[in-house]
Amino acid sequence: MIRAHKKKSGLAEIPDEAILCLRPPGDTITSNIGKNQNEIHNPALLPRYNILQEIISTFCHDETGQSNNNNADVDQPDDQPSIYNKRLTLRGMGGSGKTMLAGIAVSLTDLRYTFDYILWLNLGNYFKEGSVRNNLCYDMYLDCLQNLCQQLGVPAKFKRRIFPQPGDSKMKIAAKCVQSLEQSKLEMSKIIDGLKILIVLDDVWSPEDVELFNFGDHNMSSLFGILVTSRTLDLEPSRGCLTIDLGLISREEGIFLFSVEAGLGNSVDAQDIEIIDCILKKCGYLPLAIRTAGRLVKASRKIGPELNTLDILEIVIKMSDSPRMSPVISLLHRSFSFVANGFTSFSLKLLFSAFAVVFRRDDILRPWVNLDDMNILWKGLFCSADMNRLQLRLSLREYKLTKTEQIADLMCVMGLLDRKYGTNFRESKQQKWYRVHHDLMWDYGKMFCSLFKIVDGELVKCGLHGISCCNMCFEDSGDMTFSNNTIVWNKTIVDFFQEGFKEGNILNPETYKINWLPLHMIKAGLFRETIDLLMTEKFLEDQVEAKGFENAIHFILLLIRSYEKEANSDTYCSESPMVLVILFIDGFLSRFSSLIQLDDTNKKEIGRAFILMGVELQKFSKWGKSLDLFSNSLNVFKSLNYDDSHPDVTYVLKLIDSCAIRHVILVNRDSPNRLKLKIPDACDSLKNIRKISLDLISHPGYGIVQLEGKNRVGDSVKGISYEYKFLGVGLKDSTLKADYDGQCIRTFNHILSVPLGLFYEGFPLMLRSDIKFDPGVRNRETVRIENVIKGLHASTLYQITHEGLICPKVAPHLCLGISSFQTLFLVAHDSLNRAVFKNFSALPKSKKTIIMNEQDNDNVNDQSSQSYGNKCATKLELSSHPGMAIVSASETLPIVSVMNGAQVGGLALGPVEHALSAKMNEKNHFTITDKYEGVAFTIGLKENLEIGKSVFISNYAGPWIYEFVINDNGTISPLISQDLVLGFKVPGCSKFQC
Repeated sequence: MIRAHKKKSGLAEIPDEAILCLRPPGDTITSNIGKNQNEIHNPALLPRYNILQEIISTFCHDETGQSNNNNADVDQPDDQPSIYNKRLTLRGMGGSGKTMLAGIAVSLTDLRYTFDYILWLNLGNYFKEGSVRNNLCYDMYLDCLQNLCQQLGVPAKFKRRIFPQPGDSKMKIAAKCVQSLEQSKLEMSKIIDGLKILIVLDDVWSPEDVELFNFGDHNMSSLFGILVTSRTLDLEPSRGCLTIDLGLISREEGIFLFSVEAGLGNSVDAQDIEIIDCILKKCGYLPLAIRTAGRLVKASRKIGPELNTLDILEIVIKMSDSPRMSPVISLLHRSFSFVANGFTSFSLKLLFSAFAVVFRRDDILRPWVNLDDMNILWKGLFCSADMNRLQLRLSLREYKLTKTEQIADLMCVMGLLDRKYGTNFRESKQQKWYRVHHDLMWDYGKMFCSLFKIVDGELVKCGLHGISCCNMCFEDSGDMTFSNNTIVWNKTIVDFFQEGFKEGNILNPETYKINWLPLHMIKAGLFRETIDLLMTEKFLEDQVEAKGFENAIHFILLLIRSYEKEANSDTYCSESPMVLVILFIDGFLSRFSSLIQLDDTNKKEIGRAFILMGVELQKFSKWGKSLDLFSNSLNVFKSLNYDDSHPDVTYVLKLIDSCAIRHVILVNRDSPNRLKLKIPDACDSLKNIRKISLDLISHPGYGIVQLEGKNRVGDSVKGISYEYKFLGVGLKDSTLKADYDGQCIRTFNHILSVPLGLFYEGFPLMLRSDIKFDPGVRNRETVRIENVIKGLHASTLYQITHEGLICPKVAPHLCLGISSFQTLFLVAHDSLNRAVFKNFSALPKSKKTIIMNEQDNDNVNDQSSQSYGNKCATKLELSSHPGMAIVSASETLPIVSVMNGAQVGGLALGPVEHALSAKMNEKNHFTITDKYEGVAFTIGLKENLEIGKSVFISNYAGPWIYEFVINDNGTISPLISQDLVLGFKVPGCSKFQC
């Protein structure tokens, strides 16, 4: 028998496969690493340095720590593994760096000096996709032995020795095969006997295959070792075998590995770290994916050296489309080849993809899902018409996979899913929970979903290659396919659950109903049904019981955000059910807390739930209601005896201040109240800006926001109508985004303007809709309408200066500023922000005095009533806001020509020394005396009668609402809507309970 010779040099050669595996992912250029290079100085080895040390220690030292280079004979009991027979398994999911670690290890001087030969076999190459097996057959084994001999330089030939005879049974043929395998194994052990041999078995799928190469079992007289890499879980490891489980690398290791591969060096700053964190999450903390992403970024930086870190992030987010990512995708694809049957493997891919896509929340990509809920999905798929024709269940039964638990546990073995134990809602029994193993594996599930097409139970195959799920031919339609499959799969699970629930066939249905049913209904497009479910007290009660008040409300708000996304409605638009649901929850919490005595923990959670809802309402410009919710929250915290330094109280007080929205108005350019945008320094560049954010550099942390509700101008300008929304200054989270073309600022299909084209200091700014004309008005009153249109158009032209000022082009001495006062609004009658008048009982007396002294006075502006104005007027001082009163928002009231010369002005909260005085006439009009005599309180058109609408003063004779009523508690309401009262977006200081 020919034997291998000892190494000629002091170091074993590095195997070709090791050199190949150390190439950058996707690199097709021959590596410059030589077989006899003393050592590979790869900086990427550092993140796994401790594992490399363990590999070296296992193969280079005995149990006493002595070097294995000494070949002294040692007596060893027959029933114990030889101290010269070493085995180590690196086990982990695909892409975790097993092969790279093995390649680095065998390139190190320590191992190369210890062994005469280091041999490498990639067993995974024998099991391509579509293979009918995942372990070596006799012919494959002979090919492996021949490969080993070639690496040794031995001209040995291993020939087939099995010669079945006619009439041999399957058992006898199998016995002959085993006998031949053992004989070939013995021959190979004799070839290498006397040499120190390390064999690397890469990508092992079947643990039994390792024993075929354990030549040290044949009483070899020299050191023999096997280094195994495997992604499968060996539940019964061989005697004397050490196993190292490779998890995902840590954040610090990932940052180092990416920085090295991307060539970032020591130039990484805090912003870079934030971007790299996003990249690591995208890569699922898999070394192979991180290396690929790093090389992709490095190549992109060479092409475009001006790229910043945000550009890098965009590159990596899209990297799944890059050819460089194909090794990663192929590796994940092969994870399913553990099951050799092609269609069974396809069935597992489909089930995994459905699990990944359906059980995903917008805030959590890979949530934990209990076995019962997983069972609903997969059973629903099995029972669906299309899947039933595909015979998915039949293909799995061939592998005895008849239960959901068996399939899920197999996916854990394959490295696709994680598993833990926990309890379900209203159950104390422990149950299995599963989630997708990492983010990149979720991306694979999404990719498969994007390629899977089925019609009438038949898989759709591409015309070019004749295969299903073709990632080349189906790529262009991937987004549409993903969307369609997502809807179908979600509808499948919803239908299966609802039918099974009616028939009592669903195990533990409450858990699924609470955690997943509403989300799956949204993803299935059942929008109206979802809102009906969310707005039932039973659903809210179950959510609170299962999650607690705070988490329950948080979850429901997340559901509404998913609703907005899936319904393709603009975020914070009027079509969103968010406001409606929050108002329902607010009522539920109020009733619930009044009926049940709550402990401190529940009270605290209710207080925080109020905050969550208030913050969400701010995004819809519902400042008044959000202030009510924050005020309720503060009252809850005060009832718990929290002082002002408590974090919850500090936070809610900040939010209360954020609701104190002051109007954006026109001010003089040198005013201290002027507003400055955060914009580029060069004014010339602004002409080309299409998208700008209305963040303010003059008020850090704040921006220009939209105020609550819509108003309508109609009869005030005959023949013309439009809707408008006032603007204010609020927290930057609600800042508007706008388009600017050098002249006009547009957002939400509205344009920045001033009311009726009036450029007066103190006048508010608004977002105005397109103008509508009554039929025929242009023909009847051409000149008047054209003048109005000209004025309205001029009110939309603005220049943004170098400083960030927004100035009207027809009035450049003015700019946008912030009002010094809080504007008077309509609020709910029970709002903590209502205005309570100190001298309210005197107002009805003024009405009686006027009636007694002014007979037949039909006009609020009639001069005959003015002689009694000062005598019967009442100062509008407030008891709800001590030291404060109703004041005018401007020094003068402008005259509006298009309103027949009427005057219009704003009302606000201000110091009592500037208080207005008013009287009430027989028509229930609150008319102002003194400086502004002749104007009265109004809310404009009755269409503007709702929470958040401004209350102002005017003497316009059109069909505006002027009638008010004084309530017994000192508040004032519109006569036709007494559920509303006058108030502000700031609570009175005496409102909070202690």
